[in-house]
Amino acid sequence: MAVADIGIVRRMAGTRRAVGAWTRRSRFWDLPLFWKLLLPSVALITVLGAVGGFVIVRDLAERAHAVLDQQLSRASLDARAVLSDRQLYLLESANFASNLKGAPTAIGSGDARASGRLLLSMLALKPDVDDVAAVGRDGSAIIEFIRSTPASRPRQVSPAAWKSQPFLHRALGDETGTKFVGLVRTRDRTELAIAAPVCTARERCAAVGGAIVGIGLDRVAAETVERITVPQAGVVAVTIYDATGNVVAGAGPWRPRFAGTGVVRRTQRFGGTDVATLYTPFDVRGARLGAVAVSLPSAPALASVRRAGVGLALFLLAAMAGIVGMGALLTRVIVGQVRNLVSTSRALGRGDLGARVDVRGNDELGELAVRMNEMAEQLQADYETLELRVSERTEEVERLLRERSDFFAAVSHELRTPLAVILREAEMLLDPAYRRADRKGAGLALKDSGEQLAGLINDILKLAEAEAGAVELDLERVNVANLLDEVRGTVVALARGAGVRASIDAPKRLPAVRVDRRRLREVILNLVSNAVKYTPEGGRVRVVADATADDVVVSVADTGVGIPDGVGDRIFDPFYRVEGTVPQRGEASSGLGLAVARRLVEAHGGKLTYESSSDGTTFVFTLPRAESR
Repeated sequence: MAVADIGIVRRMAGTRRAVGAWTRRSRFWDLPLFWKLLLPSVALITVLGAVGGFVIVRDLAERAHAVLDQQLSRASLDARAVLSDRQLYLLESANFASNLKGAPTAIGSGDARASGRLLLSMLALKPDVDDVAAVGRDGSAIIEFIRSTPASRPRQVSPAAWKSQPFLHRALGDETGTKFVGLVRTRDRTELAIAAPVCTARERCAAVGGAIVGIGLDRVAAETVERITVPQAGVVAVTIYDATGNVVAGAGPWRPRFAGTGVVRRTQRFGGTDVATLYTPFDVRGARLGAVAVSLPSAPALASVRRAGVGLALFLLAAMAGIVGMGALLTRVIVGQVRNLVSTSRALGRGDLGARVDVRGNDELGELAVRMNEMAEQLQADYETLELRVSERTEEVERLLRERSDFFAAVSHELRTPLAVILREAEMLLDPAYRRADRKGAGLALKDSGEQLAGLINDILKLAEAEAGAVELDLERVNVANLLDEVRGTVVALARGAGVRASIDAPKRLPAVRVDRRRLREVILNLVSNAVKYTPEGGRVRVVADATADDVVVSVADTGVGIPDGVGDRIFDPFYRVEGTVPQRGEASSGLGLAVARRLVEAHGGKLTYESSSDGTTFVFTLPRAESR
């Protein structure tokens, strides 16, 4: 062998010894299998990320801005739609208030009482109006009503300084009857107000005064936030500014700075959150009052960028492909257990709550399988409980809807008859051919129908107060025996007029009760009147009072037609009438007497029940003794 060849062989042998020594000294081979797989995977993902990260991030930013602009535009359109609805509602209310029958006379004469009645009638039909006022020809206030929440009972207040509002004077001085709008800071809120002139002529308005209606802008802003629907946007804020840039109302967590009354887009930072805001003009009836800003957080817009998501998914798939290739070195036991976990989780995701993981060991994957099984069991139990609760709530909602429909149908039916009589007689009185001699009969018919209508409305109001728990009681110590003596004449008269005998039996030494005397009289007379109506001529109605250890018991028994089995407590429902049972002498019946009586008794802490047979019906109510309270 040549000397050169010997040298080459020696150098190769030295190289092999050096590589072997490095291999033996390297700690890589001493690492756990997890790290042997993780380190090459990290290197692969880093290389791919360096190439594709820049492209994906840049595309993500561009798409995010486009999606955010679309979301802002959609939210702004929704907000403007809500504001437009409120403006139209307010305009309609102002038109209604200024055209009420009798308004020119009442407002022109400065009659606060008559004007108040007109304004209250308008508020009853317009539950979303927060403020209504009547002013004279010079803008001086006559009367004003406000309410703190929608549909709440209005209350009279000292009129605001409307005389200083320019938009009011423009309305009063316009001969075309045009309505003018303005933003008004009154009391503790800013309102959007519309002033409408009250005219005495139709072709050319001669204003004798005006009507002002307003709605709180804070409530309008809150309603706007509730109705704005922006997918994946999260929190939404709406801010309303006046023409000078002052914030007059808002809803949501942010109040961005004013950026002008034109269409402007700005991004501001609030407490570490980037918020994008779109400003649009706030115009009402051609008058620019300020601006409306709709604000959305910028971050959620990234979730809606589909194209960037696809690019990122492809990048992750490429990275995962390398990981999967190295993951093939894992044992079949571990891979099989992972597949078992995945298949079970997919089954749970499809709704198969009975799926369970096969636990194959006590390692980390085994512990995960145990926890997944526990989670599935808890989820199944919660789901079954939720189904039961949803079923119960659904039945309750359906019952309430049925009761509401029945109530309104009954109210409409009861109101229709007296109103029809009133309208018929009024039309006849307006007829020139109607004889003067018949006007007394028409007047009596109008009076009877009006009293029937007033009685029905009073009963409905009493029932509404009782249902709302708002019955006002003037409590005092009352001896039931003395009270029965007071109503004895009325009871006997009711019975005698129907050809029925009546009697009252009450020991003088009955214990006192703490009640509202007027309300208790009303309960007793309601029950007696009901008994007389359904007792044939020659029958008997008997009122008896007695006492127990804790209560005073009053019963009203009759020998009438009775109540069929199966009716139960429905007899106390408003407007309920037993099928096939009618008053013996055709008396009018609103169907509210028993309902009102039971609720008045319950308001005093007592109970009202009944027993019935073919021989008659007995209604019994109890009242706690005064000393037992």
